Order: sequence, then C-alpha cells, then structure tokens
Amino acid sequence: MLTSDEFPPDCKDSLIPQINSWLGDMIRTGQLPSTDAEAAFDHSDRTSLPPGGSYELGAQFVMTRLDDVEVHVNKSLDRDLRGLVTPTKRRHHQLKYKHQQLKLDKAVAYARSRIDQNETLCQMFATQLAGRMEDAITWLDKAENQPPEFAAATWRVQLLTIPTYHAHAFLIEKMQNGSNVAVGDSYVFVISAPDWLKDLQDKKLLSSKEFLLGFQSKAPIIGLQAPVSRM
Repeated sequence: MLTSDEFPPDCKDSLIPQINSWLGDMIRTGQLPSTDAEAAFDHSDRTSLPPGGSYELGAQFVMTRLDDVEVHVNKSLDRDLRGLVTPTKRRHHQLKYKHQQLKLDKAVAYARSRIDQNETLCQMFATQLAGRMEDAITWLDKAENQPPEFAAATWRVQLLTIPTYHAHAFLIEKMQNGSNVAVGDSYVFVISAPDWLKDLQDKKLLSSKEFLLGFQSKAPIIGLQAPVSRM
C-alpha cells in the first residue's frame, strides 16, 4: 500500500485560510481561473480553464532534498537513497481545480507549508509541476504498475527535489510494520527532469543506484556566478 505522511487535521484547518488568501491574489492577477461562473472565458485558448469551478486541496507529501548528486554518483552507488537525502521541513500540497458540470478535475497549482512552523504557508505557484505530479500519482496508483511487494507492506511516498538539476521525484520507502522506520531498499519514480537527463525520462520505478546513474557525467545547472574582477 502506498501512503504519504499524515497531515495533522488541526493544521489543515489553519492552512486553508492562508491558501485562500494567496489564491485570491493569483486569481486577480490572472494566474489561475476565477470561480465566478460569469467571468470572461477565452474559448479560443485551449490551455485556459473554464470559470465556475472550485478549488480543492489534493495529495500532500513531505519534502526531502538531494544535494551533491555528482559526488554520490561516484561514491554512494551502494547506498540507499534515503540515507543520502536531507529533510527540508516543508510539505507539498497539490491544488486542484474542479468543475462538476464539465467533469473537470485538474491539478493547476501547488502550495508549500513549513512543517516546523505549524504548517504555515510559505510558497504557492501555478506551474506545470502540479500537473506532472498528478500524472505521476495516477501512474503509481495503477495496480499493473506496482511490484507485488507494494501490496504486501506499507510504502511511504515523499517528494524528493534535486535543486541543482531542476528535477523532482517520488522517494518510495518500505516502512517497518507499525512504525515510522524505513527498511530495505527504496524505489524512485521520476516526476520531472530536464530533457538532457535522458535516462530519467521513462515512466518506471528505479532503484537508488539506477536513479543516481541517471546523473552520471551530467553537469549540474549553473546559477549566478560571481562577477569577474577587473584590474
């Protein structure tokens, strides 16, 4: 059975008003569609969403981060990924737009909350990552895509980010019966990765080693560099 970390119900009650406040700003600036059924709608734009729907929270996942990937490729191929990741103290929340009349149910944005601050909202974005995560969730939920061991035990799913490569994946860990302790080998399912990480494009479950090898000989994305001093 696949599951995510429990989200405290009392924290959800305090998070929803925060999301609603940010959501209003995103609707007013045109980043997300209005729930007003009378709002203008561009029928010629196939990427736009019809007004008159409603927003709901979808799946949520505790977030972890993988740093120094290029080092791990050379030194950590014999280790399970859970021993290499760092907790971020953040939780990812899918935000879905639903239109009952049109039978529309689409992930359009995501929010992030601070676990160490009673789930205080810290980020909210309307990007393609929300849709790609929903596609990954749908794929993993299909019984034909799951190995037999998924049905025989509890497997925890967390969101793994690899910032220096702009990649996201699900880290899937087998949990010891009745505990919060992970045991055995983990699986990894890639949600999104740059096209040039060619070995991470297929929809399939990977071992920790297979996942790390996908970065072999690939340079991380370079960010801002210090200016060159001129004499």
